[in-house]
Amino acid sequence: MRARSDQLPGLLTKGLKPVYMLTGDEPLQLHEGLDAIRAAARDAGYTEREVLEVDAGFDWGRLAALADNLSLFGDRRVVELRLPSGKPGQQGARAIGDYCKRPPDDTLLVIVSGKLEAKVRKSAAWVKTIDEAGVVVEIWPVEPAQLPRWLNARMQQAGLRPTPEALQLLAERGEGNLLAAVQEVEKLRLLVGDGNVDLATVQAAVADSARYDVFDLCTAALQGESRRVVRILGGLREEGVEPTLVLWALARELRVLVPLSARGANAKAVLNGAKVFGPRQAALQAAAGRGGPGRWSALLARAARADRVFKGAAAGRPWDELLHLSLAIAGTETVAVRTAIE
Repeated sequence: MRARSDQLPGLLTKGLKPVYMLTGDEPLQLHEGLDAIRAAARDAGYTEREVLEVDAGFDWGRLAALADNLSLFGDRRVVELRLPSGKPGQQGARAIGDYCKRPPDDTLLVIVSGKLEAKVRKSAAWVKTIDEAGVVVEIWPVEPAQLPRWLNARMQQAGLRPTPEALQLLAERGEGNLLAAVQEVEKLRLLVGDGNVDLATVQAAVADSARYDVFDLCTAALQGESRRVVRILGGLREEGVEPTLVLWALARELRVLVPLSARGANAKAVLNGAKVFGPRQAALQAAAGRGGPGRWSALLARAARADRVFKGAAAGRPWDELLHLSLAIAGTETVAVRTAIE
């Protein structure tokens, strides 16, 4: 069966399955899911623990041996198979499939995997065998819009009652870094104890631990979130991201928006032709409604000018150019249509 990370604790109270897979790229939720399974296993009498690290030279015969050999002294054991790449290869896929078809009674197998590609997640035979034998827990990042509610639940569990303003600031400073956000909640619990948490308390106690990438910036700009654009761009600059990488990502979206915003455009054909899939499709379609091809062509010309600034061939400062371009995409800056690149 498939489950979300927040469903795992409830499933564990109903009894253990012989196989679990935790898959995703959000470290905090992966760690907490693994801890929950370990705790349930201890309560169920599993006393041994073995870790198998899958690397380039890993012998998949070790997994087959587990199914054939009884645990030492007859104790029940937990075997953690760590698969960072999420790609076991043909030999590994066959080994996992064979194991899941006849899991030993005395062993609980927990596969901790990196994020699986969509095709693998939906149709790979080895994943389906885990579905049938146990539980696949798919761990997804907490989206920015969901983060305040997620943090509120964590704070309530810690005995803290935050104001909406305090929650919003905490979410902004912890976006993309759940581990740091949870550490800040613990810090607030130590400072405040049980009780109310207002904006001033968070401002005084919480560091800015947000982590972003250039695709977060593109999403914010396409969705018209100007405040978030400014915050993300500042974070990228502080993290030492190259301005040329940011410009490449923004220009990539503009090249799609030009044909996508044309009257009578076949949106599906344009997006598929540009190899745009998933949530990015909706973001681009929403942005395309804020202007026609002329607007996006003008911004593409502005991106070309920014590139000249980066190379010293035009006056200006790189991060200022990126800020103006990002805000213009978001629709919060008036942009004059350029007929030529300066």
